[in-house]
This record gives sequence, structure tokens and C-alpha cells, in this order.
Amino acid sequence: MDSPDRPFSSDREPEAIDPAPQKYAASLPHPRGVPKSCPAKGPTTCTRAAEQRPDTDSMLAIPPLDDDLLRAADAMARLPLHQLLEQQGILRNLAREVALNALRQGVRLEREEALTLLGQACADLPCDPPTSLEDDWMVQLPEPLRDTLLQRWNAQLLQRALAEHYGEKLEAHFLDRRQDLEQVVFRLMRLPQQGLAEELYLRLVDDQASFGELASLHSLGDERMTRGIVGPIECGQLHAGLRQVLHTLTEGQCHPPFLLENTIHLVRLEHRRPAALNAATRLRLLEDLLQPDLQAWIESGIDTLRRCLDPAPPLGTLVATGG
Repeated sequence: MDSPDRPFSSDREPEAIDPAPQKYAASLPHPRGVPKSCPAKGPTTCTRAAEQRPDTDSMLAIPPLDDDLLRAADAMARLPLHQLLEQQGILRNLAREVALNALRQGVRLEREEALTLLGQACADLPCDPPTSLEDDWMVQLPEPLRDTLLQRWNAQLLQRALAEHYGEKLEAHFLDRRQDLEQVVFRLMRLPQQGLAEELYLRLVDDQASFGELASLHSLGDERMTRGIVGPIECGQLHAGLRQVLHTLTEGQCHPPFLLENTIHLVRLEHRRPAALNAATRLRLLEDLLQPDLQAWIESGIDTLRRCLDPAPPLGTLVATGG
């Protein structure tokens, strides 16, 4: 067979064409603007193209979507831009970023303080920090590093803004959340019968049986694969009933069997790590305090945008409804 790049000579009979291309041509939607006939390179090109096409007999039969896509696109194009953005979930994210940017822009820094923050943002980057914040100071950096530094700079400004707005509420909020932020490691067995649970509890307490071995043999949950070990995990991520039980235990203490969501539980506390108000926890709590205000700003902004951009109802409608 000739190679695809060698033209057929006029004194040779053309090779037989595999019927597969005709089969595919009948089942696949034809690209707009491309003729249905084979290209000028000849039947060898058609045959090779057919060999590269998937076997449609094994594919899910889906009718051509051209008309449906066109109708969907036309319906979207008829919507006002703000309604389309809201429908696609873009407007809410945009409003969130606008609100956060307003917070960042409200931060006022002395020159030396700002340069110190920039130096921290550039700490592990292969570049020297900017020496000035005037004009477009970002151009002082290598272009591949600008996005990374901008993200870090924005994060630092946001942390400063949160500290300024919510710093006074931070300690009280920490005290409210302290138990939920505490981390625990415990052993767990979930059992089908109360009698079995009481028997295993007595073996654990009186006979010093291995919790891990009993969990591997009897537990119904995934903890049988870890010899009953769960954690470390924050208490706030646990079921409220389980969290309450763990709060009553000291390290090494096993709780009697108790019912939780139609399953008998056996629990022994292994380790408790109290919550600490470190830098990571401070930032997390500040972001917690921000969320109610942020959601209120977003809803207010979107509502204002709707009132400004939605067309006013006809005058006759207002009269008929008493508006």
C-alpha cells in the first residue's frame, strides 16, 4: 500500500476502501463547513481516519446536540448579564472578592511596616523584595513570581484587616470554640448487640484485653481496619453525642457501651490535645468572625444590583397592584 504522502499513479487500480468510514459517516454528526467526501489525499487517508475513530457500536447513543446547544446558548444570551452571572454562580463569587478587596484596601500601613510585610511575603522566593511601593511596584519582580507574591500580599493585608476589625472579639470567640477545636485520639468499636458490647467492655476493664484486637474482630465500621484508632481529629468534626462522651473521659478511660444512631458504641480516650491560640488558630477564628458580615455584604450588594438593573414593572402593573 502506498504511503499517505505518495499520490496514486493513474495506471493503478485504487485499493479497496474499508466500509467503516461510510458506517461512521452515517452515525456521527458532520462538522460544519467540511465536505462529506474524503479529502483529496485519497482513500488511504479515509481508511486511516476510520481506523482512528472509536467503535460507535460500544458507545452510548447520543443524538446530535447542535440544535439543543444552540437553543440553550440563545436562551442564555437573552438574559440580562447580571442574571446570567447569578444563574451560573459567578456573581456571588465576584461579590465576595469585591468585598474582600474593599477590606484589604482599607488597611493603612506605614512605609517601613509595608516593606517588612513584603519582605516576609518574598521570604522563600528567588528574588529580592521590592524597595518601593510607589506606582506599579509589582514590575520590580520577575514576571513568573508576580502572581505568587500578589496572593501572599493580599493574604497579609486581609489578615491585618481582620485583626483590626475583629481582634477585640477574638479571645471570647476562642473560649466559645475551645472545646470544638480540641483534638483527640480515641479507640472505637461499633457493635450490633448490647450483650456483646457489655461482654467486651468487661474484658477491656477487668481483664485488660487489647482494644485493638477486639476492634479488629468485632467492630462493624472501618475502624476495624485501624485496630479501632480514630484521629487525631477535632472534636467539632465528631457527632455531637460522641463528642459529649469524649469530653467526660480522661486519657486511658473506657466509657460503658452507649447507643448512638442505632448502633452500640464502645469508646476509649487515648490522647487529648487542648486547643491553643496560636497563629493558625487566630487566623481561622478571625475568618470565622468575618463570615456573617461577609455574607451580609454579599447579599446586600447582590440585592442592590438586582434593584438597579432589573427592568421596572410597567406603570399599569403598579396601578393594578396598588404600588
